[in-house]
Amino acid sequence: MGNEQTWPSQKGRRNMSTSNGRGIWRGALALWGVVATAAAGGCGSSPASKPVTSPDAGDQTDSTIKTVTGPLTVGFLLPATGSLADQAAVWEMGVQLAQTEINAAGGLMGRPLTLDIQDSKFDNATAAMQAQALLDDSHASFLLTADGTGPVIAVLQATLPKPAILFASTASGDQLVDMDTTDSVFRTVASVSLIGGGTAKAAFDKGARTMAILQGNNPYTLGCADAAAAYFTQAGGTVTNRVMFPYAPDPTYNYAADLATASAGAPDVIYLVPHPAVGISFLKAWTSAPAGKFAGQWYLNETLRTDAIPANVGMAATTGMRGVVPAGNPTGNAAMISAFTTAYGTASGSPTIPRVAENYDAVYLMALAIAQAGTSTDVDAIRTALRAVANPPGIVVGPGEFAKGIELIKAGTDINYEGASGTVDLDDKGNVNPMLAEWELQSGTFTVLQTFSP
Repeated sequence: MGNEQTWPSQKGRRNMSTSNGRGIWRGALALWGVVATAAAGGCGSSPASKPVTSPDAGDQTDSTIKTVTGPLTVGFLLPATGSLADQAAVWEMGVQLAQTEINAAGGLMGRPLTLDIQDSKFDNATAAMQAQALLDDSHASFLLTADGTGPVIAVLQATLPKPAILFASTASGDQLVDMDTTDSVFRTVASVSLIGGGTAKAAFDKGARTMAILQGNNPYTLGCADAAAAYFTQAGGTVTNRVMFPYAPDPTYNYAADLATASAGAPDVIYLVPHPAVGISFLKAWTSAPAGKFAGQWYLNETLRTDAIPANVGMAATTGMRGVVPAGNPTGNAAMISAFTTAYGTASGSPTIPRVAENYDAVYLMALAIAQAGTSTDVDAIRTALRAVANPPGIVVGPGEFAKGIELIKAGTDINYEGASGTVDLDDKGNVNPMLAEWELQSGTFTVLQTFSP
């Protein structure tokens, strides 16, 4: 793919070839396998979803007969258009890097993995329609999705045609796990409770006792804001204002008016919780106002930890702004960043922006779970295999070590994937619970101030 970015049209879908991962257009709807959950249709495996295999086809202890049954074309839903499009273009490169590494290591028991990416348009109805059509056409039971919480909730609420597992790499709303009654939702991304609560904790621990919150009207941003308000209040602080703004960018919207409302009473901290395009609009309104007009130490949400903030708002103006993100796994993250930079350079996007590592890890965990389960169609086996390859005990396998993982699985040895985004241990709700890092912008550089447990 290099630095080139192209996206599928509404009717087409991009298939990443098994040799080098380069996107190839398809004019007709192709099959996808998926890592995701089906809420409405029930999520236990049914007789129709189980592969017909020889008795020893899934034997975990004999490398001479170990096979994987079911399709290995795996679908990944990305918001190529909409307010997340700029980030999604870089997420795609992280996904493609993982696929390329997996196939360079021999694929899944000698079978190449193919990724088939479709644009969800960051639209609830589109995401649900695609999930229904693709699961209906596919013989696999996976849906991998890198989308906002709203579209993924729409998929969960849709009547899906078969049991499936949903693996979300960017949707962090608590509603996803609250809605899941069948243990079929898994994700590599930290929940809004961790991010919002962790941000409030960092601010409170720095001495803040009053906080105003600027929140977008969508499930993700409201979830972060709710968690921050709950923690800050319980810790003994006061939330002075919660100001709602339109989630989508709007060039006619009066962002300065919302800043004035949030600044009333001179709160110690203003927590800004949009996605980058709207965040930049708020910060530009702040910097263009007379000095001292808007009060508060800025804490920016995790989605605003991007070079686009100092680049568009200014290094001097953003110096001192803070935020909280998952701390990641230093060794694994460095390996992923090095491989990403070697493959793509940095001109078309930075691998350090939020969710690149989570997307990369989702592909690795999905592929290792299929290999462990010996199938891409048996939901019960995949569910068990996901936790088996993600959690201790086991020999640690990291980014770029897919061949090592496969050889251990063939030998019947437990593995523990430690990812680029963190340990990615999956709890009983399918969540990860990473350490958090508080950062501060210093002359355009995101400098870590502390790492702490949420």
